[in-house]
Amino acid sequence: MTPSNQWIQWVKPAQAGDQEAFTDLVRYFQTEGYRAAWLWAGDGAEDILQEAFIICWQKLPQLRKPAAFRSWFYRILRRTALDYVNKHRAELPQDNLDPLISPPPGSPSATDADRLQAALRELPDLQRDACTLYYYAGFSVKEIASMTGAPEATVKSRLFHARKKLRALLLTDGKASHPSTAQAQKEDHHEHLQRHGPVQPVSNDGFKA
Repeated sequence: MTPSNQWIQWVKPAQAGDQEAFTDLVRYFQTEGYRAAWLWAGDGAEDILQEAFIICWQKLPQLRKPAAFRSWFYRILRRTALDYVNKHRAELPQDNLDPLISPPPGSPSATDADRLQAALRELPDLQRDACTLYYYAGFSVKEIASMTGAPEATVKSRLFHARKKLRALLLTDGKASHPSTAQAQKEDHHEHLQRHGPVQPVSNDGFKA
């Protein structure tokens, strides 16, 4: 069992009512879960994450395969975030960055990570959803299609257009910040986007296109 899937050992005990095992699951997934929830819903992330874990605890006995816990958890987290966004859409800020979110692996700097996350928040809901699931949560196109109910081709299209929009947003930001080094910024951002691309939820799910 590798560190990346050590959580599997806690699922069955948690299903049997072991609260300590479930606490281990919460500790393992709370950081990545918070980051995904924030990308989906901004300041509501903490409430969303807490609600998602409550639902997981209540429904955990229904999970048939322990190895499927992570994708199952993300389905619940995503649905909880979607419900929150639909309920509080008018109240959600579009430009607040949470300093507690750590930069994605391989980010050249915290500043670049913040700029990338800010750009992600400017994407249309469906594109941001696909990027969150693909680049931050690490799910495959096939898995995202299953989670969202969208065809695989649609997921690929959302990722493609999200990358294109992110590139434009980051290049514009780079030119505004450092006009004397525009070309260098362009090359740096292109490489950064290749590593960390975009994300987003599904039209018939309730997110705005």
